Amino acid sequence: MNSGLGRLSGNSVIITGGTQGIGKALVLKFAKEGADVLFCYLSSKELSDNLMSQTSNSSGTIIGFQADIRDRGQVEALVNVAGEKFGRVDTLINNAHQPYERKWFEDTAWEEFQREIDTLVQGPFNVVQSALPYLKVNGGSIINISSTMAQLPLMQHSFYATAKSALVGLTKSLSLELGKYGIRVNVVTPGPLETNHNTGLPKEVMEQLVNDTPLYGRMGTCEEVADSIFLLALPESRLITGTNVHSSGGFSIF
Repeated sequence: MNSGLGRLSGNSVIITGGTQGIGKALVLKFAKEGADVLFCYLSSKELSDNLMSQTSNSSGTIIGFQADIRDRGQVEALVNVAGEKFGRVDTLINNAHQPYERKWFEDTAWEEFQREIDTLVQGPFNVVQSALPYLKVNGGSIINISSTMAQLPLMQHSFYATAKSALVGLTKSLSLELGKYGIRVNVVTPGPLETNHNTGLPKEVMEQLVNDTPLYGRMGTCEEVADSIFLLALPESRLITGTNVHSSGGFSIF
């Protein structure tokens, strides 16, 4: 990790779900760019400690904190750490999610819909409301992570697509209401990615996902999505709000 000052030196970011996939790539990206980073994780302190060791040479302060974003009390404790350690919150990234088992709608219980809504809508609701007192001081950037399945659902993902669609709606609403505080609210939509979430998908499905991604003829990586998200945290993006940025290699065109 480069110990020199980066483009976000002196700024702080909260990243939910920071130990794997896009979240991990985000922690490494923002740490490299000199930001103070507070990331939360649900259960694996080992993964958190490992990530902390990878960012030990960052010029910013990197903190891992265990919290379930569905629990308002735990979220408030998370945000309070940012306030105590950093004194400010400039960027908030709602990324947390857990793997799930694909199911046909007719075999799905409401509890599985509720689980996704609790994680992908209630979680960001808790985090944004808790962080607002800090964000309102200097303005800032809220970035939610959606999925191309919010607009192009695949079969056996009805509960996930529904919750992600709701998150897009929340993003647009917040961009209208929070603009008066100088707070920008955007959503980034990744397409299919090279992650362990794809484990178990039939070979023909994987091949089709690649074929439907016109840019580079491959699926994207978590690091590439993190680069897209990072751009929305920069001061140069100060006029961008209410926007859905597709970091999908063109997958969403279809």
